[in-house]
Amino acid sequence: MAATAATPESRLGTLTAEHSVHGAATPSFDGGRRAVLLRTERLLLAPVAESDLEELFALHANPLAFADDLTEPLTDREQMRWVLQQWIRAWQEHGTGYLTVRPTAAGSVRGRTADDGTAAGAMPGTADDDTAARGAARTAPDNAAARALTTRDSLLGVVGLTPLAFEGGHVLSVYWRLDPAVTGCGIATEAARAVLADPRLGARDQKVIAVTAAGNRPSLALAARLGFLRSEREAPGGRTGDVLLVRRPEDEAGT
Repeated sequence: MAATAATPESRLGTLTAEHSVHGAATPSFDGGRRAVLLRTERLLLAPVAESDLEELFALHANPLAFADDLTEPLTDREQMRWVLQQWIRAWQEHGTGYLTVRPTAAGSVRGRTADDGTAAGAMPGTADDDTAARGAARTAPDNAAARALTTRDSLLGVVGLTPLAFEGGHVLSVYWRLDPAVTGCGIATEAARAVLADPRLGARDQKVIAVTAAGNRPSLALAARLGFLRSEREAPGGRTGDVLLVRRPEDEAGT
């Protein structure tokens, strides 16, 4: 994965809106759209940008990031460039989309939790989830790879929401994919919860779906923790082996 010398803030110097997940919203950088910079206790989430291409390609070309996924890893940088353009266009057209996940500070991503792993997903708009603990090199957050990854401005993964035509209407489709080296640090859960909780990204008011492989038990477990329920309806895309998960808006769910 290509190293970057700049901090997340300097890389995104044109983003003048910062939003704490637990604080008040400030005006967005894009003249009224909902694109924002999100902060959690350990993570900084920012809308994807062209400057993220090399790191995004490295992530999406890594077979370990797709180990429990029915989607194949990318093999050509131009594939990632095309996908990235679609992601950027989603922000421009809808004010919501995918965000890069980076540590707020060197060494901030530490400690194993019981509720997270390496996230994965189907591209460009559906989601598969956490790769299970299969092999120490992939799952131990305190191994050399994880320590190196979290001591600089590193891309830990991607998470976000994008509109998707579904059953004659539109829903939001969630996506997350994380670097296998940080499996077990709780990153996917922390990042996805931040995205789903932010009122400007739409998940609190709209139905959100996820699509995951039926046999991906870690994916199903994380989705359940995020409030998704399995549906018997066919998953969009019609791919054999996928299942549909649905998360209702807060007003419908009574939360």
